[in-house]
Order: sequence, then C-alpha cells, then structure tokens
Amino acid sequence: MRRSVLGGDPVGRIGDKFAAVLQDIRSVDNAEAVARRIAAAAPARIGIAVAAPGEYGPDDLLDRAAMALQQARLRPDGARWACFEPGMTGGTPLAEELRVAVGEGQLRLVYQPIVGLPDGGLAGVEALVRWAHPRRGTLDPDAFVPLAERIGIIGDLGRWVLEQASAQAARWQRRMPALQLSVNVSPRQLDDDRFAGQVLRILERTGLFPGNLVIEVTEGAVIGEPASVAQLAVLSNAGIRIALDDFGTGYSSLRYLARLPVDVLKLDRGFVAELDGTSRGSAVAQAVLRLGQILNLDTVAEGVESEAQARELTLLGCQKAQGYHYARPLSPDQFQRWLPTGDLSRYEAEIWGPEV
Repeated sequence: MRRSVLGGDPVGRIGDKFAAVLQDIRSVDNAEAVARRIAAAAPARIGIAVAAPGEYGPDDLLDRAAMALQQARLRPDGARWACFEPGMTGGTPLAEELRVAVGEGQLRLVYQPIVGLPDGGLAGVEALVRWAHPRRGTLDPDAFVPLAERIGIIGDLGRWVLEQASAQAARWQRRMPALQLSVNVSPRQLDDDRFAGQVLRILERTGLFPGNLVIEVTEGAVIGEPASVAQLAVLSNAGIRIALDDFGTGYSSLRYLARLPVDVLKLDRGFVAELDGTSRGSAVAQAVLRLGQILNLDTVAEGVESEAQARELTLLGCQKAQGYHYARPLSPDQFQRWLPTGDLSRYEAEIWGPEV
C-alpha cells in the first residue's frame, strides 16, 4: 500500500484492516486509480470515501469508507473496490436505521472458538456482533459500532450483546462448565458509572457464572482513565475476568499495566502475522508473551491463520489462540458442535437442574 500511494500519504492499521489517507486526491477518479494500483499489488477489497475540505469529520469519512468496503465485498462484477454513494444507506440516514436495529431484531451474534495450545482443545469463545441490514446485507462491527458510539446508543447495543451472549453461554455451560465467554466492551460503555451494576444484573438474570465471563477492553479505554479502571475493579472483585484486547498496538504502559485489574493479554493479530520462524519476526510477540508470563496473566493470540503460526506461538509460550486456522465466527448451532458430548454429572445437574 505504501508503494501505491504518495510518500506523504499515511498508511496504517484500523483494527484488522488497513487504511490510507489520500490528502490531495481531488476526485473519485484519482482515488480509484490508487485503488487500482493497490488491488494489483494485493488481493484486497477496497472501500473509498472522498470528501471536500471540511465536508466530513474523520469518523464520518471512515464510516462511509466502511460502507463502501461492504459494497465492494458484494460486487458480482469482479471489481475489487467501490466508492461511497448516498444510495448505499438506502436513502435513510444510517444512524436512524441503527437506532431501530436492535428493536427490530436485525442484530446477530456469531461466536469464534478460542482454543488451548498446543492441543487445540476448546477453551473459550468470543461473541461478535453483526448487523443483518435489510438492504445492505451483513455488516461487520467496523461499519456501525463507531457510529453507535458517536450517536450515543452504544450502551443499548452493548447491553443487548452481553445479555444475548450470556444467555447463550449459560446454556452451553451445561455441556462445558469451564467455558469462558469473551465480550468486547466499548470505552464509551465504561464512561457510564452504572456499567458494572448492569453487567452484574445481566449475569444474575441469565445464570452465567461471573467466573465464566471475560470482558475485553482496549488499552486506550483504561490507560489514564480512573473512572474506567474503577468500573473494571468492581467487575474483577465479582469474579469476572478482564482482558486487554489488541495488546501492543496502543499505549502499552507497563507502569499502568501492573496496576490494572487485568487477567488476560490478547496479542494483536498484526504481531501474529509477522511470525515467520525468525527472531526478528517473533520479537514483539515474544516480548508480549514474556510479559504475560512475568505478570502471571493468560495470553491469547488473535488472527492465527496457519499451523506454522500455531507451532511458533506454542514454542513462545502462548497459552491460547483464535483465528481462521481453527474456525471462522460460527452461528450458535455451528458452535454447538465444538462442545463436548455426554451426559451431565450428578453434581452439574444439581447446579442447573434439568436441561431444557
């Protein structure tokens, strides 16, 4: 991508995607010319959003690029890029559609297994939200979670995700009592001083044991944020585990890390992708995993896509992993096949009662 853009145009990662900011592109045609160069160099799908100076804020521009990317993924004509057009929202502001998506049952949860290393046995599952948009198809969180944060409905969306995932995991506990459920939490949710209480009430309603829930937060959500740390401390004291997601890509302050109520470090997929059997390729991953060992934290590698990466992570001391090498995000019925079979023990039946 860097070779395909001008030297002054920044290229970087946003979550599990890459982005380039073309600062003086002037026209859609010019932007598509850059997309054509990128597509020729790598098998990428590309979303384009163009704005005049001051026309959109950064988040709005990213939202439009994410919508265009979803459209590019659906194109039947073989073109690997699409440019944002107002019609991509069906003529209705996406914010208005998102406000009613929860009530109309348009949100879905999928579940990606987390396995133990080196044996690959099931250790946990991460709940991931999708929006089954009536016109634009299935949207990934990148296309709507930032919007939910900006328009102030991330609390409602987050509570729905936690309630649904906890209820599902509570049913799965009957088959696998030690199953860990990981749920992502937005920094904006932690700004609400009612958040910890809401989480505990959801667990009480759904019957999920606090020790089976892992709350995933990013470094930026907690570093230097006393109110957020206080919320997490309440949850940690209740037995809920706290994970730092995408570790190594944010602040990475060791001074703060030792003080945080953290139980799990999740190694960012970007560092996993660098693993190539050399000391240079494994340097950052090894440093993060070693840090986890020193602080007695669980370590989970994200984005594992090959057996070679899994072997190298095992040799580096990583305890758990997730990624397409093991499974893509699955529907509840598909994930059910990962669970152990067999009858409940008498002790388990006494805890939960008859299975329904």
